[in-house]
Amino acid sequence: MPSRPPLRPTLRSTSSDPAGRRPKGLPSTIVAVKSASERGRAELIRDVVDAYRRLYGSVQRFVLMLTGDQLNFASVGTSGSHSLNQLLSILAEQAKAAAFARLRDLKASIEEARSAEQLRDAIFSDAFSNDLAALRKVVAELERLDTAFIGLCVGHVLDQHARAAGGAGPAVTRRAAGRTTAAVPATASAAASAAASAAASATVTPRKSRAERTLVHPND
Repeated sequence: MPSRPPLRPTLRSTSSDPAGRRPKGLPSTIVAVKSASERGRAELIRDVVDAYRRLYGSVQRFVLMLTGDQLNFASVGTSGSHSLNQLLSILAEQAKAAAFARLRDLKASIEEARSAEQLRDAIFSDAFSNDLAALRKVVAELERLDTAFIGLCVGHVLDQHARAAGGAGPAVTRRAAGRTTAAVPATASAAASAAASAAASATVTPRKSRAERTLVHPND
């Protein structure tokens, strides 16, 4: 008795079109629609990453300023780059060697900043990364730390420049640095770094005394 060939399943289209073609009017691609809360969460996660990168950059520039650009650092996230905690340890050593005027304040900021990596890693936690209020607190804390380092760096630059020019003392330069930091938004680290560079290159012009002022006679 001859053997029968195996039966093959027949695929039938469920479409109303007998040819199996896609009905007109339907989109050719499927697009996932994100809710407003999802978009807000994604933006906050981006803000956390950006705030951490700005803090890292400020600490890195602080170290380079103290060492006279003698050290080579890779950018954050690249192969061979230092961790933030390693940079903070280098900063503490260099500040002590340079007889940093506000060493106590700098050490306090360094100790606070050692938790920055842990704060950044919160975005990888399912529970924490879904808490929008907690993410906002992380962004605010990272920006506060960044602003503290910028203020200390700008104050040191102004102090060194004033000493070189034989002008104002450390107390005056610290007040000037405080005004500079207060005028800079917490999210504008790049602008604050530019302010530090400008402060380093500025010149102090002494005021003329009253005896040096030109007197003009009314009859002239």
